[in-house]
Amino acid sequence: MKRGLGLVAIMVFGFSATGLCAQQAAPSANAKSSAKNPIEQMRLTTKSDHARELFGQAIVLSGNYRLDECLKSLRTAVGEDPDFAVGWSLLAYYATDSHEAADALAQAQSLVGKTSPSEMLFVRWVGALKHNDQIGAISNLNDLVKRESGDKLVLYLAGRWFVDQRDQQHAIPLFEKVLALDPEFTPVLNRLGYAHAAMGDMPRAEALMQRYIAAMPADPNPEDSYGDILFKAGRYGEARAHFESALKKDPTFGPSQHELGDVFAMLGNQAGAREAYAKSARVAANPRRGLEYRSSIALSYVRENLYGFADREYGALAEEAKSKKYMDLEAAFHEAMALYQADDLEAMKHLDAAEDALRSDADLAAVTRDEHMAVIRRWRGVRSLHAGNPAMADVCIRVMQQRYESTENEFIGDQLHALRGAWLVEQHKYQEAIPELEQAGDDAFSLDLLARAKRELGDGSSADATLRQLLAIHASTMDSALVVEPARQKSAVSATASTSR
Repeated sequence: MKRGLGLVAIMVFGFSATGLCAQQAAPSANAKSSAKNPIEQMRLTTKSDHARELFGQAIVLSGNYRLDECLKSLRTAVGEDPDFAVGWSLLAYYATDSHEAADALAQAQSLVGKTSPSEMLFVRWVGALKHNDQIGAISNLNDLVKRESGDKLVLYLAGRWFVDQRDQQHAIPLFEKVLALDPEFTPVLNRLGYAHAAMGDMPRAEALMQRYIAAMPADPNPEDSYGDILFKAGRYGEARAHFESALKKDPTFGPSQHELGDVFAMLGNQAGAREAYAKSARVAANPRRGLEYRSSIALSYVRENLYGFADREYGALAEEAKSKKYMDLEAAFHEAMALYQADDLEAMKHLDAAEDALRSDADLAAVTRDEHMAVIRRWRGVRSLHAGNPAMADVCIRVMQQRYESTENEFIGDQLHALRGAWLVEQHKYQEAIPELEQAGDDAFSLDLLARAKRELGDGSSADATLRQLLAIHASTMDSALVVEPARQKSAVSATASTSR
């Protein structure tokens, strides 16, 4: 995802940022595109031409990682026209504050009867997403795309959602259609580059990032995005060069400052990483982002096995998140702490604290709550197995199964398969565990167990292939710190020993 915060990432810095001015700096290219491919935009029901303009600007701003400016544009739009239903809906879609998002969605739904059929589908799509109704979301989105096949903004949002669902194969054709309408539409140059990188097509991904940089040469975000896909490919030196180029363009650009810290961390320089993370928090675009950036300081202590220092950092962050009413963020910090605890009871306390945080926020979107609860139940089940309480693990599995069947949310499905696989490995039922673990996505813990299960069954070559898949993960996350990086170090030691024989 990134779908949701996820258990460990707490870092939402994937698709970087930029201003709208550069997007508007190539009128000749856009004009040519419009002449060849007439762009038919969705009719927006609003009495304010400025609000209509701000709607499109907000999507471009978000697509180039200027979320605060995006939200400001949408707040202005609905302020100028309080009856602007899709403006409220888009605000609900992008808002990080649960109360603002809930209020905006309620406003949009109260006005939906005054809108066009396409706008109605848009509002219903966002509503279904927030309520974790995946079938409803897909149905409304498909109908919207059919009706508005010439609207680059609708096509982009659809492609973006598929990327967030890790469905690159559906996203890529939508993005390519946007570029046929407007070859200089920078949000798609950005996201399409990420999509191809996720598919393993780095030459095409890099070509798109180069186009993105050329389209916005003064902006730091294209450099940051290029650096990010290189980082995920394990090309840390090249990634660092792009992050530093971004910072030369804007020394206060938080994402690149933070990701520079990730490079240091992956290269073993935890002190340098912490310095970069602290600096990124000082220049963060908003208080919530500052907390997210600071969480990487805690993670750096986990890498060094300094768990007391990590507890101190995460604990302070959780208290601060609670005081600012970022309840999902508070939950995420407790989820992270639960992962590295040596004591199962201590881990359970953090999982309980995470659940309490989620349940204390009545406005939290159902999809956010459900995905966090899937993480909590997965690890509650795993810790119960470790503590000799398989009955609790069974309860967790049954509850997750019910929620998955009612929502068809694939993130919940991933967590369910991960827990089932762990349970079967615990029972030495390796043959049954393998298909469950294979369906858990690119989860590092599950890949580690999958390699073990295959090796226990005597399938060494398949186990080695799974290990290579695990080692190909390059991410500064708790999964990486606890599973991938130790496996990479062990593999390097083994390779060195083999060479010296």
